[in-house]
Amino acid sequence: MRATSRFAALLAAVSAMGCASVEPTPSGGDAGVEQRAPFETGRSCFSGVRASYDDWAAAAVDGNEGVNLDTFHARFPAADYETYKNDLDCNVITYPVGDLTVRGIYVRPKEQGSRDLPVLIVNRGGNGPSGAWNFRGMFNRVFPLAHAGYIVIGSQYRGSRRGGDPAIYGSDEFGGADIDDVLALVELIDRLPGADETRIGMYGWSRGGMMALLAAARTDRLKAMAVGGTPTDLAAELAVRPEMERVFRARIPNYDENKQAALEARSAVYWADGIDPDLPILILHGRRDERVSLRSARELARVLGARRHPHKLVIYEDGSHGLLERNPEVMAELRAWFDRHLAGEENRR
Repeated sequence: MRATSRFAALLAAVSAMGCASVEPTPSGGDAGVEQRAPFETGRSCFSGVRASYDDWAAAAVDGNEGVNLDTFHARFPAADYETYKNDLDCNVITYPVGDLTVRGIYVRPKEQGSRDLPVLIVNRGGNGPSGAWNFRGMFNRVFPLAHAGYIVIGSQYRGSRRGGDPAIYGSDEFGGADIDDVLALVELIDRLPGADETRIGMYGWSRGGMMALLAAARTDRLKAMAVGGTPTDLAAELAVRPEMERVFRARIPNYDENKQAALEARSAVYWADGIDPDLPILILHGRRDERVSLRSARELARVLGARRHPHKLVIYEDGSHGLLERNPEVMAELRAWFDRHLAGEENRR
């Protein structure tokens, strides 16, 4: 763990609020990739209404007012669906973190030969059940990277199960104890068949970028990182989007009693020097982001630049918070970044 005294003090403050660290508990079987994986594997992503493209399209259009079939076909091409279904294994997973059961996603190429593949940990945005990885989100931001030759694994974070018992599934603390759900994946990779545990990258969007930066301050196992639309100074963001205080108050333990410490503990601009100084960080942001100000991206880049920390800032003109309207460009940028810092020659195709 790399942490300055400043960041260590902030971590101590978070622990005092009831966010004590928990350790991952080993699990797993002894036969086959899925059985030997150090987590419980559930249903395939390509099942139910997503078992065929036409069924998925019909269900999506019926369930989303204002989304017509032509728009759906443009956003989610049938050819891409068939390629991903044929070439990728995708499953819902659960894994233990201390006494809790945490849900996640696991995607990998079906064919990898004898080579071990680099691994990407992907961090979702949102809070609680809102923003959890779903099929459409994976189609845009996960499947393309897995198809490029990466094993991709991600946490839904504790507290993401709608109506779930907090004693079993935990409670989302928006960057508190739930950081352990991300760090547990780093340790699980050591026992993941076909994974190269020396080539681990991480990326996250919005709150997921905050989670990535927090995780990077507590491990030196990562070799490359990318964050997009990420708040890096939560107090400053409140001035732009004051309605977020409702989320903070509902999610962050003892928020009103420890507001400043809680916000700083989740704001990378205060403790970026606690991140491995050799970890290259890609920062993506839309100029017209309606949820997180461009200032957050620029300030993180300024702090990293002042420390000569390797990084790259990419600003998309007219780009929104999720940058889904620029998704091909975003995925190309992510692929180039991780290929440069993680992938061996066999991935550069």
